[in-house]
Amino acid sequence: MTQQRRCASQRRGIVLFWGIILVGRPQGVFLLRRLQSYINRAVLITTTLATMCAVLGAHAASHSGKMIKVWKIEQTSHLEGNITIYLSSAGVKMLCPVQHIVCVALPPKWDVKITNEKEKIGMTFNNDEWRYRAFRLVDKEKSREKSRVPSMWRGKAAELVVRTLDSSDPVKEQVEMIYRESASRSAEFKSEEFLLGKFMKFEPGVQNFLRGIYGLPTENGLLLRRTRNYPNKRVDTALDTNAIMEVSVPASEFRYQSNFKIAKSLSEVTQRQKKKEQAVNLLEDMFLDK
Repeated sequence: MTQQRRCASQRRGIVLFWGIILVGRPQGVFLLRRLQSYINRAVLITTTLATMCAVLGAHAASHSGKMIKVWKIEQTSHLEGNITIYLSSAGVKMLCPVQHIVCVALPPKWDVKITNEKEKIGMTFNNDEWRYRAFRLVDKEKSREKSRVPSMWRGKAAELVVRTLDSSDPVKEQVEMIYRESASRSAEFKSEEFLLGKFMKFEPGVQNFLRGIYGLPTENGLLLRRTRNYPNKRVDTALDTNAIMEVSVPASEFRYQSNFKIAKSLSEVTQRQKKKEQAVNLLEDMFLDK
């Protein structure tokens, strides 16, 4: 109200000033009224613009500071290190800091952008393409389903799927074992077990995001644990879930990455081929040293 009173006082002062000048002149009253009309319009426009700016500014500030509830999943992969995944209806995001990888998918199309933040390169996949041709926390092997039974994970509903392998790659196994520093590097695993969480429901776009990450294009639910069974009865955990919690994060967390160079292939983004070559060279050096 103080601002309105100040504006009204200023208008009266202007009108009074010109009223003194125009008094006694031909058409003075008419000009005075026109002047009053112009002043009123100018004040109205200025007030409206000021109000709009204030509203837009408040909206922008509110949006940038908005917090949303998400599921935060913390996992460990023997191939990729520590993984953090955020799941919500506003978007999904995966962070793999050791490998410098960031994956983001946003509604309504849920297209996926994956970038290597260190190399400043990345690629974009549509949601269904990502489901079948995506970054994987574990290597994909040829296998067939042996059994599927209800199970539990920390008191929550889950499903245990067992798949047997036609064959696995001993060299690849040795490469992986180098990273894990296992005492047994040459064994070939014969079966895998997937523990899938069934206590969380995902819309199709989010589910495809998870399918692509884990290399399980037809499964539903969240992959909680993946283990490999060897002939010598050793069990190797390739992927495990450390924690699942509901947290609040800024809405600004869910935005597509920008300012990156388009990569030629996904392996270029993940630097997977380069890492394999380095591991194979290390393996060869170990054999030659023996």
